[in-house]
Formats: sequence, C-alpha cells, structure tokens
Amino acid sequence: MKTICTKLHAITALGRVCASVHMKGRRFSCRAIILLVAVLALYHGGCATTPPRKGDKPAAALPSTTEAPSFDRVRFEHDTSPIGDVVRLFGREIGGGLVLMSGLEERSMPAISMRDIPYQEAVARFAASIDCVYLHTPYYFMILPSGYEVLQDIDLSGDLPEAHRVMAASVTLGAKTELYNAFAALSKSAGVTLVADNFIAETRTGEMFLPDAPFHVALEAIMQSARIAPGTFVVESTPEYIFIRAVQNTGPTERLLNEASLTSEQRALLSRTVSVVLPEEQAVSHAAFTAQPASLHNMLLPLSNQLGIEVVAQRRLADIPINPCVIQDVRLETALNLLLRQWPLPDFGFEIQENRILIRER
Repeated sequence: MKTICTKLHAITALGRVCASVHMKGRRFSCRAIILLVAVLALYHGGCATTPPRKGDKPAAALPSTTEAPSFDRVRFEHDTSPIGDVVRLFGREIGGGLVLMSGLEERSMPAISMRDIPYQEAVARFAASIDCVYLHTPYYFMILPSGYEVLQDIDLSGDLPEAHRVMAASVTLGAKTELYNAFAALSKSAGVTLVADNFIAETRTGEMFLPDAPFHVALEAIMQSARIAPGTFVVESTPEYIFIRAVQNTGPTERLLNEASLTSEQRALLSRTVSVVLPEEQAVSHAAFTAQPASLHNMLLPLSNQLGIEVVAQRRLADIPINPCVIQDVRLETALNLLLRQWPLPDFGFEIQENRILIRER
C-alpha cells in the first residue's frame, strides 16, 4: 500500500465534538480532539455574513504558475442574493468551473449585471463583491477569503493509483454537502472506491461545479472547498481503494481478528470480490445524494445481503455510526476494513466464524 501525506503547514484548526459511543459502561469518544483536520480556523470570518465591498473593482487573483482555464464569455444578471445561490445559478446558466469555499455561501452579494465579459473577470467581480480573492488552476477558479491561500497547496497529482491518473471526473455539489456524500457520489460516477474517516467525512463542501477534469483535480477541488488544510490529512492509495484519514487517526489498517485460525474456505471468502453501497443500495448521480449515517445495527441486514454472508455484531457495538459510502469491486476483507476504519478508534474488528462474520471488540 502506498501512503501519501500532503505537505505540512502550521495551521491551528478548530476542536469539536465528533461523536461518541457508549459501550458497556465505557465511553468511547472522539470529542475534544484538536483537529488538524478539515476546517481551517475561522479567524477571518469565513462563515460570517459581511457587507459587500462597494464598487465594481475586480478582486485580485492569487499568484499562480499555471494558466487559467479558458471558458466562454459571460452574460449574466442576478439580484442581491447570498453568493451560494448566485454561484449555483451561474453554474446552471454559464457552466465552466467554479469552486466556492465552504462558509462563504451565506455572504450577501449585491445585484450584478455582466454583459459579454471574460469568465475570469466575472469570477473576480464575484470575489470582490464579498471581500474575497480568487485562485485558478488549469481546470477551475476558486473564491476564498484572504488568509486561506494555503489551500492552493493541496496537490495530489501523481500520488494516486495508476488507474486513477487516467480518469476524468465532473463534479457538481451544493453548499454544505458532507464529504461522505460527495465521496460516495464521486465513487459511483467514477467507478472507484473512495472512503474517508469520520474526521474528514463529516466536513462540508461549498457550492461548486467542475467540468471533466483529471480525477485527482476533482478530489483536490473538493478538499479545498471543504477547507481541509494541507498537512492535516493522509491519503492511502492501493489499486483497490483510496482512503483519506486525519493525521491523528493512526488506528490499524487491518481489522481481521482471527487470521491465524482461518480455514482455506474462510480465506477464500475473504478474497471474494464484492461491492457495497450503504446505507442501502441506491442509484447515485453526478450530483451528491443526501443520505445520512446510520447505526451499525441498521446496516447489518443490507451489508449481509451485499456480502452474501450473515454479518452480526456485539450488542454493545450496535450504535456505532456508519457513514454513507460506495465500495466497488474490492475483496470482502477490504470492504470490512474500510467500513470499520471510518470510526477512528482501534478498539474493534471482525472475525470469521462458521457461516457468519462477527464484528466485535478486540
């Protein structure tokens, strides 16, 4: 397995309660961890509504060593509205590629009228109207507040499995889309397996739309939109899957608890190729769906049906939350590892028993 860690930057992120589970008198909690994860500190007021900058002077572009994308010229009008609503309509009517950082969507943007102007100038006017700057890649523009420039340092090029480097992906996400839904939609549309732990998966994107771009570019744009700073996450990639975890989540990769006692038939079971869609089998379009996490107890039946073998769990683990995910064409053992690694605790795994799989504490 190839493990890639993005460049580390000294950024303090917010601590927050992630989730907790009570197990037989013990409380397993992810709370009060100072997350080096997803959300950059909001000292610049990224989520606050601020008065728009007066005048039509375009915002400045952040320095870049790449050329800006070439999109059609823009004719566009909109009344005073939250910038998230404006960007959504802009994507529908104009297209191109534009990413809005999470937390900006409620900022008020004054009425605007654009008459046959370059796409980049339109983006610059959007950014200026909410006191922001913008950056560009060869595939999209991004609007963000001054002080969040470090987001442009996210770079996954060349760091994913060979098969993913030749893939293209298009992405359309609404503001406040949880990353577990964004990754599930991207997995389904691109035919890959992309899963994250709870620290990463519970963060949310901003409004964004992206035309066909290399898979790693689409993933970078999602991470940037969700304000996930370089150095706060690790990308594990194998030919089977991509797993993104917070740097402080150092739990074991393998969760099989009785490998030494397996029979040849049980080893063959673990090597069987499976696909799993949770919380239930459903069609996923290019736009993110709105599924919510469900308890392990409620996942056991659909999981058993999709794996082709009964899956049970100790009663004390029944309330462990499992995020929506799409896992495609991986070994059965890999599928179970990914499901259990969502919850960033090392205290439980699974064992293969006669005619069933038991999820239990170590």
